Parts: sequence; C-alpha cells; structure tokens
Amino acid sequence: MTDHLEMVYWPIDKPILYARNPRKNDAVIDRMISSIQEFGFQTPILAQSNGTVIDGHLRLKAARKMGLTEIPVVLADGLTEVQVKAFRLLANRSVQWADWDMELLALEFDDLKAEGFDLDLTGFDADELAGIDLNGELESAPASSATEIDPDDYQMGCKCPRCGFEFDDKQA
Repeated sequence: MTDHLEMVYWPIDKPILYARNPRKNDAVIDRMISSIQEFGFQTPILAQSNGTVIDGHLRLKAARKMGLTEIPVVLADGLTEVQVKAFRLLANRSVQWADWDMELLALEFDDLKAEGFDLDLTGFDADELAGIDLNGELESAPASSATEIDPDDYQMGCKCPRCGFEFDDKQA
C-alpha cells in the first residue's frame, strides 16, 4: 500500500476534537506543551478534511493552550468511518506493543544526562527514571511482600450478568 500523505497547515480552530475520544489526557497537557516547546510540533495531527481529529487530540489541546495559531495536519480522507474508529484506537494502543531493551534505554539516558538534557522531556516520569541505573543497568526492584494466590483456590466476588466476566470487587 503506497498512500501519499498530504500535510497542510490549518488554523488552530479548524480541527474538531472527537467527542467520544476514550483517552483521558487533560492532566498531561502541560507535559505535551513542554515537549512542543523543546522539540517543536514534530508530529502532525491526523484528521479528515471535515476537521474531525483521528489522532493528535493531546497535541491539539496543548497547541490551543499555548496560543498557537496554526498546526500541521496530515489528511486521512481515504479511510472509511469504521477504519477511522479502528485506527484511532490503534494509534493510541500500538505504542504499548513493544518492550524496552533496558540496557540500551539506560545508555540513551546516559548520553542525554551527560549533555545536561532535561530527562523529564523524554516522557518518562521520575518513578520510571528512578528504576533505571544511569550506568546502563537496572536498579534492583524492592522485594515484594505480596502473597501469591493460587487461582484454583480463589473465588471471584462478582460476575457480570451480561457477559459472564468474573471479577473481585474488594478494594486493595
């Protein structure tokens, strides 16, 4: 498949946030603002010509809060409405598919730290960074005090009457 992407610049008020966007991202708008300030607007919004945002809701919210007047947009008009819904989910979920090679990740952080770069701008929070020894090795995780539960002996507290999914309603 060889689609040619078309990127345009739109006025900031043209894109329309998808009302049923299942991602809750208002709490991290300021983090995205920091990213855009450091790196520029490197990842365009993905939208349909009618203005509907497919991917990039957080970037759009940050751009609006920053007072930007225009943003880069890649048009995706060749998708059906069903494909748009599915792609919207895929775009957000696919970033979680891969695992990190922790030794190589630590080396990258070593390089950034040696240059005095603000590691918060990598998107990793302080707790995640604390779990990486910036000499290329993982720090040892604290021993867990959790008791292992034998799943054959454990009874769930609730069962969904519609789908049959069983779950425990006890709060930890």
